[in-house]
Amino acid sequence: MKKYLAFLGSLILIIAVSAQNRYLVSLTDKGNVSSINIDDVLSPRAIKNHIKNGVMLNELDFPVQQTYLNKLSELGSVIKISKWLNAVIITSSAPSQTILNLPFVSAIEVLATGQTYTKGKFKIEDKLNENKTLNYDSTFQQNTQIGVDCIHDKGFLGENVLLAILDAGFQGMDTILAFDSLFLENRVVDMYDFVDDDVTVFEKHFHGTWVSSVIAGNQVNYIGSAPHVSLCLYITEDVTREVHEEEFDLVRGLERADSVGADLVNISLGYFTFDTLQGDYTYLNMDGQTTISALGIQAATSRGLVIVTSAGNSGPNNIATPCDADSILCVGATDTNNVIASFSSVGPSADGRVKPDVAATGKNAMCVDTDGTIRRCNGTSFSSPITCGMVACLMQSHPTLTMMDIVNSVRQSGHQYSTPDNLYGYGIPNACIADSLLTLLEVPIGIKEMKLESDFDIYPNPSNDYITIASFEGIELVEFYSMQGKLVKQIKLSESNSVLINCNDLEKGIYLVQVNHSMHHRLIIQ
Repeated sequence: MKKYLAFLGSLILIIAVSAQNRYLVSLTDKGNVSSINIDDVLSPRAIKNHIKNGVMLNELDFPVQQTYLNKLSELGSVIKISKWLNAVIITSSAPSQTILNLPFVSAIEVLATGQTYTKGKFKIEDKLNENKTLNYDSTFQQNTQIGVDCIHDKGFLGENVLLAILDAGFQGMDTILAFDSLFLENRVVDMYDFVDDDVTVFEKHFHGTWVSSVIAGNQVNYIGSAPHVSLCLYITEDVTREVHEEEFDLVRGLERADSVGADLVNISLGYFTFDTLQGDYTYLNMDGQTTISALGIQAATSRGLVIVTSAGNSGPNNIATPCDADSILCVGATDTNNVIASFSSVGPSADGRVKPDVAATGKNAMCVDTDGTIRRCNGTSFSSPITCGMVACLMQSHPTLTMMDIVNSVRQSGHQYSTPDNLYGYGIPNACIADSLLTLLEVPIGIKEMKLESDFDIYPNPSNDYITIASFEGIELVEFYSMQGKLVKQIKLSESNSVLINCNDLEKGIYLVQVNHSMHHRLIIQ
């Protein structure tokens, strides 16, 4: 028996009319594919990324079966195709049941549009009216909050990392001073408008421009979180309406990002309530495997793409998709004093996973407007790219590590990693702590061979001042080693089962603590 689109979470009534309708058609399979030329579907950079992440070529990479497309074309026009969803959007005057009866069609949704739901789609704030000359400090608070300054000081500014931005438009971006170096150095690698299916992206809406500035802005009075990163600019959002087709275009954007070899993707978009006749999502759908967006991101992470997305601006209500997706970084919003923003959507996911994953500045964030002026911007739309830029710097610092290595390190660097909640998730991340955690995965063999299990406890961990070490056996010697294996601190004691140690002389980072020349314990200094 045929079924309607399961990922919409509700049945869509079949409407048989003679006018041209727009349908989302799901296919049963990809037909008989005997072979595929990898070079036809993936760039050399993409192949390298897949190898790094242990991704094997599989059915996701196969194109939609051409014979199926030909049959559908006999009933109308095939407008858009997604190989990951194995689905197409077509316009046709044929009744939906006629299409559903085709042997290779598994489900169909009528993409009907009724009353639009676009109010408050993006937050808009007044321009900054402070009478002062801005410099690097215009982004100082939002960058230093998550340790971006620290990773920059190490020389990692996102160079040779390819970041795709999926958004609503990049109006005026090619004329703004803050992006001069981006264009002069040819770091805009790919552009496409998936809504209109053309390559014109510097139009339509300012939102993508603002988001891009937070990442890649670079001028004397404004520095983004990854000012040397390379970008792919993709329009997947239609600001005039809220429809499931936007999610379909989002998946197409992810497919293209993967094919050109993007390392990571920022998605400052979210979906929950739609125009009438579309079918809204419910909280139960926020389980990471039901919505169109989440299914696309599930495919993207399986290909090794790091995904950073916004939590949504519906606080104190629940998150929207694709924040619910697994194995990603969904970012909530704080103000510059680390207080969670009232509009930041809350978790957990419907299946109980920690959401958001982390939080960063999204209230009174600084961004660059289409006329080049610097302004305050509100929304998780900005906490996400600030974090995404930080992740780009980490990926430059650790180019051989996998997608999940990066994601886990950012989560573990959160200020409340051991006690996550539904507001901050694992907390406000720190780039240098994440960098140290990643270094732990790359440390010399001698350090790797140290046993991290221990017969003693350290608390609090992470710490920013004093720690207590407790053991059932007497403590006589405590040694602190850097990730490079260098002894940086040593304390000799009379035998004791508990000792309080001042760690104010240790720089932020990860250390291995050894007691009595025995096993080691990892310590994070914040």
